[in-house]
Amino acid sequence: MSLGIMFKILRRHALMPALVLFQTALACAILCNVLFLVWQRVQPMVAPSGVAEDELVLIDQMASHVRPWTAAEVRAGELALSHVPGVRSASAALGLPMIGTTIVDYTLQSPHGAKVGVNGYFGVGLVHTLGVDLVAGRDFLPEEYRDFGVSEHSSSLPATSTAEPLIITQSLARQLFGNQPAVGKIVDVPDEPDGHGYMVVGVVRHLMRNQLTLATDGRADDTVLTAKRIGDTSMLSFAVRIDPAMREVALRGIRATIKSQFGDQLVQDFPVKISTYAERRHDALASARAALWLFAGVTLAVIVVTAIGIMGLTGFWVQRRTRHIGIQRALGARRSQVLRYFMLENLLVAGGGVVIGMALAYVANGMLMHYYELPHLPWNYLPIGGALVLLLGQLAVLGPAMRAAEVPPVVATRAV
Repeated sequence: MSLGIMFKILRRHALMPALVLFQTALACAILCNVLFLVWQRVQPMVAPSGVAEDELVLIDQMASHVRPWTAAEVRAGELALSHVPGVRSASAALGLPMIGTTIVDYTLQSPHGAKVGVNGYFGVGLVHTLGVDLVAGRDFLPEEYRDFGVSEHSSSLPATSTAEPLIITQSLARQLFGNQPAVGKIVDVPDEPDGHGYMVVGVVRHLMRNQLTLATDGRADDTVLTAKRIGDTSMLSFAVRIDPAMREVALRGIRATIKSQFGDQLVQDFPVKISTYAERRHDALASARAALWLFAGVTLAVIVVTAIGIMGLTGFWVQRRTRHIGIQRALGARRSQVLRYFMLENLLVAGGGVVIGMALAYVANGMLMHYYELPHLPWNYLPIGGALVLLLGQLAVLGPAMRAAEVPPVVATRAV
């Protein structure tokens, strides 16, 4: 049967095709946006951390109620932690993976004008303590570290006039310098008033940022390490690398050391948080996992409702046309031809619904961006969602189409 005759039949009985088209369009609009939101939540969960996950203990929420911690107290704390049985190294830090209480962000600009927003981690010896993989260049030298604090007193420290050393990730190197070697290159921070810039001295394979909401679309590794020695701050964190075989011994020693070294000054109503990296990652991604379950429920509901709707409408449509199918069979139409007819008919109707649904998905995303500050829906999600809806529609209509193909030619004579 030609497409012209098929369209003529659809126009003559427009209600059933219109209902299928409407349902397909709505399903496509929902699925396109849900798939996009699911991928936004999944990316931080599957992104490589870049750190020695089994060996890392993180300590934060160390708030002083007396005065800011001094650089000497911070160094003494690092030394005491490094001597705990089972501990391999310890580094005081400002900004650490999976810790959102302290976030440092920069905007880096390459000589070619490329700008990238990054998270920064400050501290001495973080390359070794975090266990990141240095793939180019070198670690910071001892004489390159500068004192850094966040209290009022620290703001009076003299600024350097030379470029500071910087360690970046491979992903960030590609964004800033393309295929050129990054080591030795200078990057600027437009927001810094002194404008001394930073020189890349090393490149690590991966290092996940601690702004997990931005760890999407290839931005999970937009992270830098800077040569800053922590001191003169009321909020303090530590990264501690331990021997996994002595985890429990090391954790007990770490808790005792924190209490003995800093206990008198700690805010009692704001308890220090000491936990492994695995525990921090699990807690940090809890909201993402909850969102995934919600989206999975929405997706399943859309799929089930769409499939049942198409099967029911098509089944009723086939029932209404049983005599017409019997006439076609009596005139010599084979079962495969009847099956192909209904599959093609549904493909045309569902295809029209998918086109409308993709437009609706784009409009819906614009509304979500306006009212809920969600990211822009990339265009490539539209054909993906459309293809899934088309496949679902063809699978849903397969059963009614096979029943139509089984209608015997004798049905055509029952009304004679």
